[in-house]
Amino acid sequence: MGHLTGEVWAIAARNGGNEGSTGGNEERPWARWFARSGSLQVEPAEAGEQARTLLDADGLTAALRFNERVLDTLTGDLAGLVEYVTVLDGAQTDEVLNTQKLIDYAFARVAAQGADRFVAWLAELRTQGHPAIAVQALHAYGRIADSDPAAAATSLGSAADRVILIAAAALHRPPEDAARLAIETEHDASIAYAVIHDVLRQRTVPDIARFLRALHLLGATALVNDTVKQFAAPSSGRSNLDKALLYVALDATPRLREISLDLLWRTLGAIGDLGRTPGPGQQHDLVAAFWALCPGGRVLEDWFKLRLDGRENAEEAREQVVLLLRGSRGAGRDRLVAALAADATPTNLKRICETLMDEGSEVEAALLVRALARSGHIERLGDFLDRWSWAQPSAETTRNLLHWVLTPEGPDREPMGSAVVEGIATYLADAHGKTLGEDLRRQAATLVRLRPPEEIVGLLGHVPSRVGRRGRSAVAADVGWRLAEDLLVYPAPTEERYVTWYAECLAALAAAGFADAVRTSWHHLADEAIGRRGAGPTIAEAAHRLRLAASSASEERRRELVGTADRLLIRYLDQAQSVTPTDIVGITTRLRLHRYPTASRAGVLRRSVGRWQDRARVDAVVETLVAAGQEEEAEWVRSGSS
Repeated sequence: MGHLTGEVWAIAARNGGNEGSTGGNEERPWARWFARSGSLQVEPAEAGEQARTLLDADGLTAALRFNERVLDTLTGDLAGLVEYVTVLDGAQTDEVLNTQKLIDYAFARVAAQGADRFVAWLAELRTQGHPAIAVQALHAYGRIADSDPAAAATSLGSAADRVILIAAAALHRPPEDAARLAIETEHDASIAYAVIHDVLRQRTVPDIARFLRALHLLGATALVNDTVKQFAAPSSGRSNLDKALLYVALDATPRLREISLDLLWRTLGAIGDLGRTPGPGQQHDLVAAFWALCPGGRVLEDWFKLRLDGRENAEEAREQVVLLLRGSRGAGRDRLVAALAADATPTNLKRICETLMDEGSEVEAALLVRALARSGHIERLGDFLDRWSWAQPSAETTRNLLHWVLTPEGPDREPMGSAVVEGIATYLADAHGKTLGEDLRRQAATLVRLRPPEEIVGLLGHVPSRVGRRGRSAVAADVGWRLAEDLLVYPAPTEERYVTWYAECLAALAAAGFADAVRTSWHHLADEAIGRRGAGPTIAEAAHRLRLAASSASEERRRELVGTADRLLIRYLDQAQSVTPTDIVGITTRLRLHRYPTASRAGVLRRSVGRWQDRARVDAVVETLVAAGQEEEAEWVRSGSS
């Protein structure tokens, strides 16, 4: 592009309506363009192209100055201004330039001439077939800080144009001004709805809180209600995190607390509207959202405390709890569950758990029941179980329910104490749930992991006599079987304290006369240890601990426990096809370390390995023992085989 010097240029209106502007060399960016045009008349389309070229070549500042001079000439020519802005918009070209500031300045020029002039220009835009630019103009008018969009809207014949204008104004003004716009246009439901709709979807949550606060202070109760209703609805597109955030923002102002409670009620109702399976509209975990926003607060906890205390029909609240628990996986769920267990009536807790179980949500039901059980509140637990007894639950439901009650800290932790179990069973015996109380005793007796020996014996002794001797024996055998299973979870020697616990349990059962439990237990321990890697030392350790437990028993019980220890070793070592020479050396070595009586060690080896039918395997054991320096044990094996 050539540089011309000493030129005088002029811009004249195409219709001769404005005086020209002159300038010297210091204003060459646009002077250069008009000198090249060879005409003092402004052709709008050509001016638009020149503005775009200038923007690309010399930057925004030069283009804005050129744009101002063109607008000085074209503002009175609506048709020419349409041509100019259309070229600036460049919708039909592949080239993309930042011409929006130039266009917005043109819109502002027209708007400054009054609402009627602006409306006339909109009509001209549509007459020439540019509806998209007409919409841009409406948005621009709404964004102009000193414009009066409400007044301009009355001049617009199209309802759609009024909605576009007012909604744009509401979005680009402070929330308080947006609230006033909504009130000023409240007589036109479509406009007021559009303002609320766009504010809710496109404003930040703190802005929405300011919008609602302004509506409330201005007395627009109906608009407040409509805003809260739209925001809480699943169709709002707002996440539960947004809804929790708005609740917190509103609740911070005492005079807005009623609005925040209405929002929470509608939000919980919206979760119910989504159905049993959380959908995209739920987006975020509401429980976790409140936990994140107010970790020390009790928003949902206090809400349900008032609605599940038994003073009113709580069907809706129970339904909401079910959906919240099923849809919550994050932080805060445990706190809500604990609050429900502490505050809700046993009847409401029973119905919530029943619904969860019916819908296959056993995990959530277990959380709630275990939270109730952790309280140790005998009357509440008894009342809760008594209501289940009236419903006559299935055997599986009863079994699951009692298991959750009896394992308040989880299935791998110590079960409920026997004193609480007996308290609940006694409570149920005086109510309708006597049978359920007996089931509770039976199931509690079989939950032995980490339970003190005296409690195991006490619970077994309270198994109802009405089931008969065979029934009680069956429970005792189950207790013995479970003791062995639990011990095998903790192989010796790293967990020797569990072996001590096992031996003390068998000693206590033997002293109480539960021979079936003892016999079943050591049988199962010897048989199952074969299939457990490294379980051989557990057998040796258990035999040693049984002998230690025998030292403090009566003479008769002492002989019984000593015999049990030897028989445990013999039963394990007698499994010729499974026990390896290395296993045997591991056991004999441990027995030596514990100074297990020589006569007993000799008797065990002679009556087990020494009697194996496979002589080759016997010889292999003898060789391994000799190689380990245990010639004495090797000799016992030989003597048993002869």
